[in-house]
Amino acid sequence: MLWSALRHLLWAALLLLILTLLSFAILMRDPLNAALVTNNIYSSYFHYLGALLEGDLGITYNGGQSLKSLIFTVLPPTLELCFSALLLAVILSIPLGILSALNNQGIFSKSLQALSYVGLSIPIFWLAPILLYAAAIYGWEISASGQYNLLYEIKPISGFPVIDVWFTDVPYRTKIVQSVLQHLALPTLVLGILPTMEIIRIIQQRAEIILQQNYTKVAITRGWSKWTILQRYVFRNTFPLLIPQITRVFTLVLTQCMLVETALGWPGIGRWLINAVTNQDYNSISAGVIVLGICIIVIDSLAKTLMFMLDPFNKKGWYAR
Repeated sequence: MLWSALRHLLWAALLLLILTLLSFAILMRDPLNAALVTNNIYSSYFHYLGALLEGDLGITYNGGQSLKSLIFTVLPPTLELCFSALLLAVILSIPLGILSALNNQGIFSKSLQALSYVGLSIPIFWLAPILLYAAAIYGWEISASGQYNLLYEIKPISGFPVIDVWFTDVPYRTKIVQSVLQHLALPTLVLGILPTMEIIRIIQQRAEIILQQNYTKVAITRGWSKWTILQRYVFRNTFPLLIPQITRVFTLVLTQCMLVETALGWPGIGRWLINAVTNQDYNSISAGVIVLGICIIVIDSLAKTLMFMLDPFNKKGWYAR
C-alpha cells in the first residue's frame, strides 16, 4: 500500500521534471531568453525551476501582463467546458451502453455501434462551425459564441461563470443564467461527442462480458429480473471500470477543447495558447504547457486515489485490458 503511493509520487515527480525540461526548452527557442543565459544552461534551468516553485511564470510579451493572472483567467473556462462535456457524456452513455449490451444483437445495438464509430471519426474542428452555422440559420437559442452576452456583467468569484452567475444580485439574474447556459450548450454538445461514444463502447463491452458469465446465466434461470441482474452484477462490475479511463478521456477532451474554443470563440486556455503560437509568445506557450500538464497529473492522481479507495489491493480486475 505504501509502496504503491510512493511509486505514484515518484512517477508524478518524473512527469513534472519532464514538463519543466520541455517548458524550459520552449523558452530557449526565444532569442531574447537565450541571450539572457549569462552563465551556463544548467544554472539557468535551476533558476527557472526555482521561479516555478515560487509560482512565478513570468510575463507575456503581448501587453506585459503577469502570466500567473492570465492563467487564472483563461484556465477556468476550459475546465468548465471539459467538465460539462464529461458530465453530459456520463449521463447519456451509461443508459445507452447498458441498453445496447442487453440487446447486443438488435438493431438498436448495431445502430449505436455504427454511430459511435462515426462520432469517434468526425473532426471536431469541422463539426463545430457547421453546427454553429446551422444553429444561426434555423434560429436556435444555442447559436452563440463566447461564454455569455457581453451586455451582462458577472463578477468573477470562482472563475466559472456557470457558478458565479448564482452570486449575481441583480433583478434580471434569470436572463444572465439563461445566457450562460445558452452559450455553454453548443460547445458542450460538440465536445461531448467523443467521450460519450468512448464511454458507451467501454460500458457495452464490459456489460456484454458480464452478461455472458455463468453466474449471470444461473441468475436468469432462477427467474431474476433484468433490473436485479443489472444491480447485483452489471453495475457493480462495470461502473468502476470507468475510473481508470478518466485520465485518458479527460486528456482527449482537453485536446479537442482547444479546437472547439477557437471555432466557437470560447475564451479558454486553448484559444489563448493558439494565439500565443501565432504571435510566437514563447513565455505564454511555456506557461501553458506547464499548467495543462499539471492539470492532467492532478486528474490522474485523483482517479488513482479513487480507484485505490474502491479496490486497495487491485483484486477485482477493474483495470481494462
